[in-house]
Amino acid sequence: MTETGRVYGGRSEDQRRSDRRSRLLGAGLELFGTVGWQGATIERLCSAAAVATRSFYEEFSSREDLLKAVYEQVMNGVLETVLPVVQAAEGTLEERIRTGLTGYVGYLTEDPRRAKVANREIRVAGVLESDRHAMVIRFAEVIRSVADLDSGAKGRLLGVALAGAVSEVLVDWVSHPEPRPSTEPIVDTLVKVYVGAITRGEA
Repeated sequence: MTETGRVYGGRSEDQRRSDRRSRLLGAGLELFGTVGWQGATIERLCSAAAVATRSFYEEFSSREDLLKAVYEQVMNGVLETVLPVVQAAEGTLEERIRTGLTGYVGYLTEDPRRAKVANREIRVAGVLESDRHAMVIRFAEVIRSVADLDSGAKGRLLGVALAGAVSEVLVDWVSHPEPRPSTEPIVDTLVKVYVGAITRGEA
């Protein structure tokens, strides 16, 4: 025995659980991001992760719990990858916005499973709306900071509207069959929307 449980196959219980959880997260991204929420049954998730059903429930309380964890993993990846670039961006308002949108859209669409989980399946599940909305608010605050929007209700509302616009455009992108269209027109269109809304809002 060790402080982290019985050693089996050279690995402690904590190590085995960490590996099992990682495999379930990987299976979640794969299945939620391809066949979707409806098709990603507990049985398919367990089979893809090579874990027993009992082991699934030792790590996650439900499919919704796993989807939430996958969603948070995807969005934390956005924050860790894109936010530092956005915060360091210089230039005009349009240039800063383009930097942020290029990074955000690029990270999610680089792996279409991320885009599908973050923008479609989290809604399809139906019970994680508060988690999705909380992330929208978080990104609205990033938008407000980058664009130096009003710190009151007006700026918050505009930030939420702009964050929602990105999500809806990506839902549309995800709905296209393979091969999906280039994301350059998406970024170009969103930049125009952002700059137009922000500059008119400042008038």
